[in-house]
Amino acid sequence: MEVREEVRQLALPLAEEAGYEVIDIELAFQSRQKIIRVLLDKPGGITIGDCATFSRRLADCLDMNQTVTGSYQLEVSSPGIERPLRTLESVERFAGKRVALTTHEAQEGRRNFEGELLGLDATGRVGIRVEEGREHWFEWAKVRSAHLVVDPWEGARRASRPEPRRGGASGGPELRPPRGELR
Repeated sequence: MEVREEVRQLALPLAEEAGYEVIDIELAFQSRQKIIRVLLDKPGGITIGDCATFSRRLADCLDMNQTVTGSYQLEVSSPGIERPLRTLESVERFAGKRVALTTHEAQEGRRNFEGELLGLDATGRVGIRVEEGREHWFEWAKVRSAHLVVDPWEGARRASRPEPRRGGASGGPELRPPRGELR
């Protein structure tokens, strides 16, 4: 069995017991050093303390089961604000959010797409609406990677939208500041 899958089988019950979600498990090599990265999340966000506690428990399990041969470095962290989307469940959960998606092969002459995640259609394809308003749909197996994208201007755009007027033409009394006060 592949090391990542062995680590996943040990991590999943520990995470479930603690109320965490295992987002991803990566195996990397850096100067002959094995690095195992576990990305965790929970409602409200994961804390440094959560990561430290989970790291100790998982390291004990890995050592006891001799899952990883030789020395390794275990890193447990949050997925960050540009969280990777690894499952169809996460696609459904984050529908409506901004994402970047890359396909294995070019679709309509391109492999990289960024826009609003539309979720899944009835056939299980993943949809994204790009800036131009066009929708693109992909079978999940053809998606190489997908992750949330933070839009730094989203709050500014929301704040610059005019608020609906209260009262006045809508039938009720118009709310105005008392005389002499600046708006």
